[in-house]
Amino acid sequence: MNYTVRWIATAHDRLERIWMTADNKPAVMRAAGFIDRILETDPYRDDVVFLGEEKTIVVEPLAVDFEVIEDQRMVLVLNVWMIE
Repeated sequence: MNYTVRWIATAHDRLERIWMTADNKPAVMRAAGFIDRILETDPYRDDVVFLGEEKTIVVEPLAVDFEVIEDQRMVLVLNVWMIE
């Protein structure tokens, strides 16, 4: 069973700003799309870093913090940033 992925407004706005200033816009969009697909299907996969309730995944050139709300089968993306 898949999860619904929702980006909170501040994370979505941050992703927009990252994309607008990125040298490689296609790479940012590919990473964001891949992050969505990962979180939809397996937010507990091995390359996810768990820090309390928040989890972090890196798909270059992006990283996101997210929270899984298991009883609603929902993943909330809380923050996004560029990695270097």
